Amino acid sequence: MAKPRSRRRDFVEQPPEIFSLQLRLLQYLKDNWKWFAAGLALLFIALAVFGVRVQLQVRHQQQAGLAMARVAPLLSKPESAAEALKGLDQILKDYPDSPAAYEAALFRAHLLYQTGDYAAAAKAYEALAQAPKSLGDTLVADSLSYCYEALGDFRKAAQTLTPAADKAAAPLQSELYRRLAILLEKAGAPQEAAPYWQKLADKPPDPSLLPYFKEKLAAAEGASPKKKD
Repeated sequence: MAKPRSRRRDFVEQPPEIFSLQLRLLQYLKDNWKWFAAGLALLFIALAVFGVRVQLQVRHQQQAGLAMARVAPLLSKPESAAEALKGLDQILKDYPDSPAAYEAALFRAHLLYQTGDYAAAAKAYEALAQAPKSLGDTLVADSLSYCYEALGDFRKAAQTLTPAADKAAAPLQSELYRRLAILLEKAGAPQEAAPYWQKLADKPPDPSLLPYFKEKLAAAEGASPKKKD
């Protein structure tokens, strides 16, 4: 049976260049231990600060969520609209960077529309449309178009809705095309509404609506200015 090799012997029998490298490394650590200690201390401090910031951010978001939960029951009560708006404004002030803030801004704009303050609602939805979290949200564009429609600016309502309608998927796209056509008719541009009636006639969301779409298309084409020969 072979005798086990001594670890001390293995260490001694290492090649001279490896042994020399280890000695140089130990000497380097010995000469610069203060710098290594300072670096480790700074690393631990940075990790501690990062951990505190994460905890504060989580706590901040939790508080924003709780504040939103307190306001939520008021949103379905018309008589509590003023109180709900006050609560939503406070959330936007206290927690502007939290996920709850975007939700609060969306509810605030919707509540302003419901209370008939269409100009303020339009400004609120315009701000939401520019927010990074919105990403061109179809809901925001559609709601904003309703605000402009209520203000009597049918052309602007159609312009706002057009990009969202082109990107939307069926069956929502069909509804947005129908709204676009109606808005353009209200804006006094039935000839611009004709392509949308045509799209709806080509692919009606409900076969029973096909006669209606064809009738609207014929009326829009009949109202279009005649081309000169």
